[in-house]
Amino acid sequence: MPITIKIKNKTNWVVTIILGLGLLLLTFIILIIISLTSLQEQSFFFILYYISFTAPFAAFFILFLYIWLWNTFGKTILIIEPEQITVRYKNKLFASPKIYVKKEIDQIQIKDFQIKKYKFGVRYHFSLSGSTYSVVFIQNRNEIRVIDWITNTKAYEITDEIKKMWY
Repeated sequence: MPITIKIKNKTNWVVTIILGLGLLLLTFIILIIISLTSLQEQSFFFILYYISFTAPFAAFFILFLYIWLWNTFGKTILIIEPEQITVRYKNKLFASPKIYVKKEIDQIQIKDFQIKKYKFGVRYHFSLSGSTYSVVFIQNRNEIRVIDWITNTKAYEITDEIKKMWY
């Protein structure tokens, strides 16, 4: 019997509001302004004009929608089965489920990414809620971050559930 764990993203309300307004503005530009300016062209050139001017705005619309959906409504869903773990991302565009097989995972760890060292320096992540921890799978000496930016207690709950099912 598989175990399902749902982890809700922490919503950044500033990003949600700003991108929501950006989505409304881009919708207005695509549907109203470009349509009205395109009507001045002849029949065949109307289509070319509309497509050529709409494409950049549509690209930004998709980018804003991608970030806004994940930030506002995103959830990571872990489905823990005896031989594999499936990670699904709800409300994230263009994301397919990832499957990790038990025999390919060497170790399960919890890492704190409050201080992250890079080749060119150090980056500090400050979180008032303490959401700087990640559940990490070690596979062939590579770290695979399965769930990011959760609290220490939530990370231990998730790893305990995985270890109960697998070991």
